[in-house]
Amino acid sequence: MHTCTAKILFLHGLDSSRESNNFHVLDANHKYCIDIDYRNLNFQTVADFYRDIIAKLKPEILIGHSLGAYWALKMSVLHKIPAIIANPSLNPNFRTDYPPIEEDDLEHEIAQIAYLELGDEVLDMYAVQQQLELYMPVQALEGGHHRLASPENINGLIEHMQRHFLNQ
Repeated sequence: MHTCTAKILFLHGLDSSRESNNFHVLDANHKYCIDIDYRNLNFQTVADFYRDIIAKLKPEILIGHSLGAYWALKMSVLHKIPAIIANPSLNPNFRTDYPPIEEDDLEHEIAQIAYLELGDEVLDMYAVQQQLELYMPVQALEGGHHRLASPENINGLIEHMQRHFLNQ
């Protein structure tokens, strides 16, 4: 495996943080994850937070897991940054102010790739796969779980993204 040289911003899930194994397993020289308490912040506050972080860090790839994948999709389109999403929450229901991911979030020219572990006990990854494969490449594995049993598989997708969608 080759270490990624692109600058990566990892967006963690709902009850996660930068201490997540999903962040630490990423094979990248320049990776960042900023902790955010989604439960106590409304949609617009989180959107503004990520907009400001992206303006400061200028990441080349966004990677998100679960609710972080939701935000990676939203920010990818807004900032025209390629994204890799893992077991995304496409219709967050922990707050009423979060709109579901819709066609406008998916139908565009920005490179996006999904990594799904179909054994997710929290979200229906079979339904997610069906929705996403219309818009982006999807790497789906039988088994696994919501927190990701094999997050190291994302490294191959980073390498692919860097090789094919970034000028490096």
